[in-house]
Amino acid sequence: MAEGYIDNYPKKGYFICDLSEYNFDIKAAKNIVEYHDEIIYLNDGVDKESFDISTWKRLYNKVISDPKTNIFNSCSTQGEKFLREEIANFVNTMRGGHTDSLQVIVGAGVQYLLGILIGIIKEDYNTVAIEKPGFNKAEFVFEDHMFNIRHIEITDDGFPIHELRKSDAEVIYISPSHQYPLGTIMPVNKRMELLDWAYKKNGLIIEDDYDSMIRYGGMPIPSLQGLDKNDCVIYLGSFSKMLLPSLRISFMVIPKKLLPKYSEIKDRYTQSTSKIDQIVLANFMKDGYMIKHLRKIKRIYKKKNSSLISNFKNLLGDKVEVISSDSGLHIVCEAHTKKDEQHIIKDAQNSRILINIIRIKNNKVMFSLNYSGVDLNKIQEFTILLGKVLL
Repeated sequence: MAEGYIDNYPKKGYFICDLSEYNFDIKAAKNIVEYHDEIIYLNDGVDKESFDISTWKRLYNKVISDPKTNIFNSCSTQGEKFLREEIANFVNTMRGGHTDSLQVIVGAGVQYLLGILIGIIKEDYNTVAIEKPGFNKAEFVFEDHMFNIRHIEITDDGFPIHELRKSDAEVIYISPSHQYPLGTIMPVNKRMELLDWAYKKNGLIIEDDYDSMIRYGGMPIPSLQGLDKNDCVIYLGSFSKMLLPSLRISFMVIPKKLLPKYSEIKDRYTQSTSKIDQIVLANFMKDGYMIKHLRKIKRIYKKKNSSLISNFKNLLGDKVEVISSDSGLHIVCEAHTKKDEQHIIKDAQNSRILINIIRIKNNKVMFSLNYSGVDLNKIQEFTILLGKVLL
């Protein structure tokens, strides 16, 4: 009766309503796209042997058994304090930062965190500079929030700060420690120039430090956040590359000057990551397993990196040149080919190889290639398959 299909007439009973006067024209859905299972790429994800799953399970069981965890209540909007404290300590120790747990915001992925950041800054800023080529998924977030986009083309000398100075951008999104996708590293003198630009412009720098911890030679260059003396750097980090992509825990460190505005808007958002996962990760870091894990994955990925380059040289010869390979989980290469972009992409998908084409010019294709998920014992087989895709 509440839905209006039945009427109750006193002393007569219940009767079905006559709905014939209403014309419900039910039409078949058009243009239904056939569903396909998502491709599981050979080179995506992380190394399956690198993660200590037994330790993680033990910590997980400990967390859900501990009444102090209070898993029956919702989690903090900003992220669990325990994890934020461990992240602050990690950034300060490993990346030379100067971070307090009050500045740390936890969320499921960089795009979610950028949405929060835009909520903080949109009244004062509306134009952002993005590296080209760069991280498209960050650009999409700014586009969706109606920001003006200014592309700054990466040159052979790296990021051209003079071009940034000439633009009307007030915010820059940049990955100085391992530029995506080209893999270049911004030297300290340019970092200081960038900080000078932000100070004089009263601008903001969004530093994406996504895989700076994985370097195969030399010491990591300090983060921009650690060099910043004027409270103008927003620092983004993620555990997807370091631990597991499926964990979906990223974090953002905002300058202290943005904290008052964040306190005004933070209750608009619910926390997007599991409380249990956050506390398990905090214990993983506190008990020293994170540092141990980082040492382990550096050894594993250095072997994969060396093996991949060696196989490229032996199997593909001078047809493929490795341009950047000294850090991170992807290499940048250039291949001589007569194939066009669509042909390469189609062949790559058919071969279950994830490849990011940067540009094609004069029968040369520049591309970045993630290798973290490739089995070390199958790199030769993978290289042969890649050669068929490219050449």
